[in-house]
Amino acid sequence: MIWWRRVFLPVQVPPRAARAILDTEAEALRADDGALHHRLVSIREEAGLPEEISALRVFDVIAWMDGKNRRLGEPSDLER
Repeated sequence: MIWWRRVFLPVQVPPRAARAILDTEAEALRADDGALHHRLVSIREEAGLPEEISALRVFDVIAWMDGKNRRLGEPSDLER
């Protein structure tokens, strides 16, 4: 498991790959004058969450929920 800039990645990821993932996320949060960051902060506020919850954590939960709803990460029907 890797800690990178206080972000926990709960999978075994080579450090270079982890850096590439997090750098890509950071770029996305800064793009278009921070449009994605501002949207995530807005979602956090709408959910009534405290400011201690980062925009990146909001994104993480949304991505997890989307993957869970699409049943990503589960064995395929062929593997069952």
